[in-house]
Amino acid sequence: MVSSQPFATQEDPQTLWYEQSTYDSAHLASVGYGIHVAVFSTVTYIMLKKRSHSIGANKQAWIGWLIFNFLLFAMGTINLACSIKFNQNAWINDREYPGGPFAYLIEQQSLPVVTLGNVASILASILADALLLYRAAILWDFVWYVIIPPALFFIACVILSILTVTQIALPTQIHWVPLSLAVWIILMIMPMWLSALIAGRICYQKAKVANVLGNEDVSTYTGICAILIESALPFTVISIILLGLFGSNNIGQNLFVPLMVQVECIAPEMIILRVMLGRAWTRHTLATGGERSPQLEMQFSTASQDHTSSSVSTTATGTGTGPSRDQDAGRMDDIHQDAKEEKKGTSRMKRCWKSPDREEQR
Repeated sequence: MVSSQPFATQEDPQTLWYEQSTYDSAHLASVGYGIHVAVFSTVTYIMLKKRSHSIGANKQAWIGWLIFNFLLFAMGTINLACSIKFNQNAWINDREYPGGPFAYLIEQQSLPVVTLGNVASILASILADALLLYRAAILWDFVWYVIIPPALFFIACVILSILTVTQIALPTQIHWVPLSLAVWIILMIMPMWLSALIAGRICYQKAKVANVLGNEDVSTYTGICAILIESALPFTVISIILLGLFGSNNIGQNLFVPLMVQVECIAPEMIILRVMLGRAWTRHTLATGGERSPQLEMQFSTASQDHTSSSVSTTATGTGTGPSRDQDAGRMDDIHQDAKEEKKGTSRMKRCWKSPDREEQR
């Protein structure tokens, strides 16, 4: 159908929709990138603010989380920059390409800028899935029959991702070849699987945590916000949308691919933020039924570390047994003795100030 507008393009609706969706996808990704910048800045600020509290093994874990955070942000930035550059080439720099922008978008998928963007998106997906797999392992207490299947699936995703990027980078290949479609479907199934494991485990633990913390504080670990962040649900929702569009071969898939890269970077950073604030699920949380972990617990504590920290906190609050009570009693005796001596000293001072007045009266 030819448009009635005098200066409109004469392309058919399907070709026009492909170009529009590809062009608009960069703008949607830019909106996601703005949110990504805000989340990344918040996480980095809190990390740097609390770095002085990390010592020993926690300090090493703090550096690891910081590097992981920067890698996610770098992958999101590179992918968006490559997408913008490719669109600029199609509509501005190489506008005289035979067949127009549509032909350029289809036939020039092997350009280095496109390959770099694909590598960044694949690496971001691998990092996000790796963190979700680790979080699922923590929540399920490393039960082998629950963790091994998604772990093997994750390894398969990494191998297929490498093969796909290599295939797309070949000059004789174009986008959405059969292997590429298969790996995209597999990469989208992975976060769905892990999100289901995490969300299901949190809901299962809700009653246990509620018995310890009560209904008021239980939302920290089992509320809607906790489930959304811990399970990376926004990433899963976009993956489901893309899976449906891929299955029906809908051109609208172009709108969500660059946006998905930003979301798959934001979701792990939100999990890191909960870890930094001491609100994330840990093995300590599962063992104690929801007792809040230290604010800068960079590693998921072992049972011995948790027992030590629990003993220290109990002594500090004066509810311990044995030597701690004797120490508290001794401190109270010292306080009473100091108060008596201070009272005697005050009485002597009063006598000294009153004595000159009495001599004058005499």
